[in-house]
Amino acid sequence: MTTQPTTRPRAIAPPVMFKRTIAPPKIPPPGESIVLHDGDTAFTLFLPMGWTVPATGDVRLTVHFHGAIWFAIQEHLREDLKTPLIVAFLGEGSSVYAKPFQDRQRFNRWMRLAVQALQARGAPPNTHVSSVDISSFSAGYGAVRELLKSPEYTRIIHRIVLSDSMYASFENGTNLVNTPLGPHRLPAPSQMEPWIAFANAAARGEKTFVLTCSEVPTPAYASSTDCAAALIEAEHAPVQWIAPGSNPAASDPNFPLKFRSDLGNFHVWGYGGIDAQAHMTQVRHLADVWMALSK
Repeated sequence: MTTQPTTRPRAIAPPVMFKRTIAPPKIPPPGESIVLHDGDTAFTLFLPMGWTVPATGDVRLTVHFHGAIWFAIQEHLREDLKTPLIVAFLGEGSSVYAKPFQDRQRFNRWMRLAVQALQARGAPPNTHVSSVDISSFSAGYGAVRELLKSPEYTRIIHRIVLSDSMYASFENGTNLVNTPLGPHRLPAPSQMEPWIAFANAAARGEKTFVLTCSEVPTPAYASSTDCAAALIEAEHAPVQWIAPGSNPAASDPNFPLKFRSDLGNFHVWGYGGIDAQAHMTQVRHLADVWMALSK
């Protein structure tokens, strides 16, 4: 059931999604960028200056799907992380991201290539990826959804942040149905199953899962808000409608926070805005979402 607008404080404060100007750096970021190839795909491994691998060999890897490589690196550094980052910009469209990872061994190969690059730069022989944090923007969700179909990868993935990055086809038409967020269209259940399984683990506190969404309409397929409504309903998570101006995130004049749903470590934060800027601002605050979780 939904609740009425309230100013009641919550443990995690969603970030303010103000319009944020970004630009490629004028000087290279402090660290090393390495392009690695796995057959027909290429990705960038970024090693921040000062990265080290502990004696145990455990590596916490961050992976980002879709968007400018320089920007993903900027956000990683803005979060003040010293851990390795993989950035994959494979093209446009979710299928471009989903298809490569239908090869269930591809992500294992990517991790091995990353470890080999670390070892070539002084990491100890026992270096291995012990946990993975994943983020995606827009079409990048196609890769993440494929990874979540593998129990092996689900075990190692610790946290997921989707920046306006969950969409789906329809199986039963586009009729509106009642959901915790009001009337919405139903995304195909088969395409929601991997997300729901991970959301279940997050709600239990075993994982962390954040979906931020805009109100950008997608007539031909289920929007990020349609998918958010289905996820919230599947988790039986409470919905809190946010009164305009009641907190910093709800006070932004362009993209205010309108609702939030939180259950354990499962979070959906919905923002206003129906244009391209509303979509882009979600990823431009990726580091702010990660930092909100860290706080």
